[in-house]
Amino acid sequence: MKVPGITQRYAVVGDPVAHSLSPPIHGAWIAAAALNAHYGRVHLQSENAVADIRAMTRDYAGLNVTLPHKVAAANAAARVDPLAARIGAANTLVNEGGQWAAYNTDIEGFETAVRDTGCVLGPNLNVILIGAGGAARAAVTSLHEAGAKITVLNRSVENADKLARDLASHAQTGALEELTERAEAADLIVNSASLGHAGGSLPALPAGKGRPFLDLSYGKAAAQTLQTAATSGWTPHDGLPMLVGQAAAAFRIWFGISPDEAGALRACREAVAARA
Repeated sequence: MKVPGITQRYAVVGDPVAHSLSPPIHGAWIAAAALNAHYGRVHLQSENAVADIRAMTRDYAGLNVTLPHKVAAANAAARVDPLAARIGAANTLVNEGGQWAAYNTDIEGFETAVRDTGCVLGPNLNVILIGAGGAARAAVTSLHEAGAKITVLNRSVENADKLARDLASHAQTGALEELTERAEAADLIVNSASLGHAGGSLPALPAGKGRPFLDLSYGKAAAQTLQTAATSGWTPHDGLPMLVGQAAAAFRIWFGISPDEAGALRACREAVAARA
């Protein structure tokens, strides 16, 4: 909801959110385009995230939504883009007359990240996906549409089964503890679970022999899983290309402008290195 002459407020919403690089990414793009807008962070710890996100239409023209609120974001919207509806999760909200319209740009970000690993999405790609949350729903949708072979492993097998039923009925499912055996035949492992945020760790991995391991997180949250993968001979890739890719797609939705993705990715790499 844009009001002429008034600075439009945008933000990333999540728990945790202090680590997020979305504000500097969008802040730089807003400045480059000389837009009358400001982008910040909102740490939302809530047992009723749907209502809380819905109430934010009073103050914000748009939101990016990260874990654990992507499903709540879709449920908080009055209008849901068909892709976001199919995924069942939203990461981008637009204020339309005091109500949210929901989109999912995680698919664009995910496909950017997969390309960055050197993999080609298609029927010949055998992928193990760890996790069954909002980011996993976008990843499974993308992989399913490409015809890839998918195995979803999760601490809750019930949640992995539901994800497969909802979005990729041909996908295999199993417990996270099965990773050691299942990874033997994988071309790519994708971690979408919040292991780094929650203090969890991966089971042992078989010898990677240079195969790619993609963690959809970045920085400290991805450090342990990527180190585990590298130690086992996998080639580690973090989620910064996904972060920038989904952010650029959101920026186009909000402002109709294609921003500098390559420059944003370089700046993110520098920021993560400085934090380390």
